[in-house]
Amino acid sequence: MSTLFWLGTLVCVYVLVPAILFVGLPYLTVGTKSLRKRAIVYVIGEIGHSPRMCYHALSLSMRGWDVELCGYVEDELPDIINADPNITIHRLPILKNSTKKPNILFMIKKVIFQIMAIIGQLWNLRGSDYLLMQNPPSIPILPLAVIFRLTGCKLIIDWHNLAYSILQLKFKGNFNHPFVLISYGIEYFFSKFATCNLVVTDAMKEYLIQSFGLKPEKIAVLHDRPANQFKPLSEKASRSTLLTNENFIKSYIPKDFDLSKGDKIIVTSTSFTPDEDLGVLIKALKLYEKNCEENKLLPKILCFVTGKGPLKSHYMHEVEKDNEEGVWKSVKIEFVWLKSEDYPKLLQLCDYGVSLHTSSSGLDLPMKILDMFGSGIPVLAMDYPVLAELVTEGKNGLKFSNSIELCNELIKIIKDKSLDINLRKNAKEESKIRWENSWEPAMKELKIIH
Repeated sequence: MSTLFWLGTLVCVYVLVPAILFVGLPYLTVGTKSLRKRAIVYVIGEIGHSPRMCYHALSLSMRGWDVELCGYVEDELPDIINADPNITIHRLPILKNSTKKPNILFMIKKVIFQIMAIIGQLWNLRGSDYLLMQNPPSIPILPLAVIFRLTGCKLIIDWHNLAYSILQLKFKGNFNHPFVLISYGIEYFFSKFATCNLVVTDAMKEYLIQSFGLKPEKIAVLHDRPANQFKPLSEKASRSTLLTNENFIKSYIPKDFDLSKGDKIIVTSTSFTPDEDLGVLIKALKLYEKNCEENKLLPKILCFVTGKGPLKSHYMHEVEKDNEEGVWKSVKIEFVWLKSEDYPKLLQLCDYGVSLHTSSSGLDLPMKILDMFGSGIPVLAMDYPVLAELVTEGKNGLKFSNSIELCNELIKIIKDKSLDINLRKNAKEESKIRWENSWEPAMKELKIIH
C-alpha cells in the first residue's frame, strides 16, 4: 500500500511540476506581455481630470514604454493622450446611483461592482512590469493591486493625499467612525506591500515614514509641476483681442468690461467639495463690492469658476439670487465647464488665480496652483502649513485664511503696482520649471528608469 502511495505521489509530482512551471505560472505571469516595458497607470477617477496620472503616462510613453491607462472616461480626453500611440485607454465602467441620494447599500454595491471591473481589467493586463496607482482612493484598488503583485508586477503607489482623511471630512472629522477606521486600516496595512512610493510633498513622505512605518528608501518626493500646455501668454499676443475672438470665452465678457482701464480677470478651479469652500471667495467678492461703493477707482472683476462637483448647483443658485437682488455691480461671476484644451487658454487670459484648497490631511498641495504658475499668473491661496513648499508669500503669491483677508489681499495686489509686477515676474520664473524636471529624478531615485 505504501509503495503504491509513494509511486502515485511521484507520478503526480512528475506531472504537476512541469504543468505548474510551464503552463500555470506563464498563464498567471505572462498574459499579454510584450517585448517592451509595460506599465499600468490606474486611477479610479476621471482620467481627463487626473493630470498627474496623465503626465505619468506621457512620460513613460516618451521613454518607449507601453502604457495601459485605466480609469473613468465620461468627458473628452486631452488630445495629447488620444494621439499617443504608446498609450491604450481602458475604460472603467461606471455604476450610477439612480436615486441621487447617499445610500449605504449603493456604496456597498458600487464597491463590489468596482472590484469585479478592476479584477477583469488587471487580469487581462497581467504580464505588465509595473502597476502605478493613484491614492486616494484606496478602496477597493489598493488590496487588489497588492494581490496583483503575485503575477510578478511591481506596485508603485502615487500618494496624492490620504484616503481616510478625505472620508473623515464626510463624517464631520470623526476618526472613530467605522468607515474611516476601515479606510485607515486598509491604507496602513496594504501600503506596506508596495514596491515603492511617490509623494507630492516632503511633509507627506515624513508622515508615511513616521505614521505608516514605510521605509525612507522606498519613497521619493515628486512635486507636481505643470505640463507643457500650461504656459504664459506670448508677449506678442493681445489679451483684449483674444477676449473678443476666442469662442470659448467671448460670450462671458460684459460689454462694460475694459482691460485698458485696469479691469481684472481672476479664476479658480474647484471640485465643489467641503475641502474647497467656494463660499470664502464669494464672500470676499461681496466685500470687494462694498469697497467699490466707497472707492470708485477700484476696477471691475470678472471671476471664472471652473469645474464641477456635488455643491456646484448650490453656489450657482446663491450667486444667481444675489444677482437678482442687485448685489453684483462691479463683480461678475461665471461658472464654466471647459474642454481640456480651453482651460490652459483661460489661465493665460487671467490676471490672478485663486486656490481654495485646504487639504483634508494637510499634507498635499493643489495641482491647480501649479497650472496657474505654469501659465505665468500669481496665486492667492488659502493658507495651511505645507503650502510653504509651493507658495512663498509676496514672491509668487499671497496667502489668506478667510474672506476678509482674501478681499484685502485682492485689493492690495490691484493697488500696489510694484507688488503686482514682482509677483508676475516670479510666477513666470516658476513657469520654467516643468514636470520632467521633477519626474525624472524621482523615478531614477526609485530605480524605475535609468
